[in-house]
Amino acid sequence: MKSDAARLMLVRPDPRRHAEAIYDLTGKTFGNYWDWLADCRKRYFGDGFYDWSASTIGILNGEVVTHWGIWGYDMRIGRSNVRVAGVGGVATHAEMRKRGLMTRTGLAAVEASRQARYDMSVLFGRWDFYDRFGYVASWPWQTYVVSIDRLPKGPAGVKLRKFATESEADIVRLYNCYSAGLTGSAVRPTYVEPRKTWQRFMWHKGRTPAGYVIIGRSGTNFELADHAGDAECVLRVVAQLARQRGIKEAKFVALHYHTALARLLRRGYCKVELQYVKSGGAMVRTLELASTLKKISPELSARLKASEMCDWRGKLLIADKREKVALKIGRAKVVAAPAAGRFKHAVRGGEEIAQLLIGTEQPREVAEAGRMRLAGDAGKLIEALFPIQYPMLAAPDMF
Repeated sequence: MKSDAARLMLVRPDPRRHAEAIYDLTGKTFGNYWDWLADCRKRYFGDGFYDWSASTIGILNGEVVTHWGIWGYDMRIGRSNVRVAGVGGVATHAEMRKRGLMTRTGLAAVEASRQARYDMSVLFGRWDFYDRFGYVASWPWQTYVVSIDRLPKGPAGVKLRKFATESEADIVRLYNCYSAGLTGSAVRPTYVEPRKTWQRFMWHKGRTPAGYVIIGRSGTNFELADHAGDAECVLRVVAQLARQRGIKEAKFVALHYHTALARLLRRGYCKVELQYVKSGGAMVRTLELASTLKKISPELSARLKASEMCDWRGKLLIADKREKVALKIGRAKVVAAPAAGRFKHAVRGGEEIAQLLIGTEQPREVAEAGRMRLAGDAGKLIEALFPIQYPMLAAPDMF
């Protein structure tokens, strides 16, 4: 008799036939059932960010018992963009767990994402599980914590007005402008519908939108979930809103290290909390190494041109478990091409190649931790081509 895993039928979900079953399964998995269903129908699955053609469900005895969801978006790597399969809503029926059903579903979903021409995949998952699908740590969870007493005193100096959602055209333009070059950030719009628990305020300079903040509450803490605009003005707005609410401490969640606001906070008084997890939390993997390197070759060229290796000429092999790609380098230009023949200069590794591409840590540390084999001038070249980027995805874009 076949096992349940062997009998599991894996298919792409049909929104007309399977949507409610998926909402029910994930709602029973993640709790707060009725609010979850409402959010699924209107925002989480229902606004076009979710990719029905790349997601995967498992059906057993006519019932949807597993789900691996894909939210498709463009992610910045420096000044270049790659197409990313964001993974969420991963769930197995409570009575069907520990039978290998999700292992089959996840492996099929990874392959479906590759066939859908995604370059990389990112997820936020539980510990010690997703490494079996080829995912490695992408960045630590990061929070800046500041006492309100350390923030600017007095009024913000701008007139605040509420707005409905971060998908508004003015807000999208502001965010994309202020996030240009921030590795790990999403090119908006992503979600169309807002999260109900957040409040949104924006301000203008004349008739032109100049900035915004999105705030939430977690217990007695005041959380800044997203922002754009002049960093000092953002701090004044945060201070004013927090004091109006009697909050003593502000948290800045998923704040990118390279934002002007993060730099300003680090120059003052703040605590930065980092949580590192080897398998769990924010994780990443490559799906198509060749297409990823081709798309980011303009960024690699710019980095090379600004480095001490700008006059280097030759070919550098980049190889992970599945693919080999040649980077042809000359006149401070990098071109991705099919790999053929032998290579004097090479980077050979496993799934950790993904960490190198997004600049998870210093390149030498990534290579050492991932036990990559570096040949020829590869050690110098990865310093120039793949410097640490402190990647981060803003909270409103998480799936």
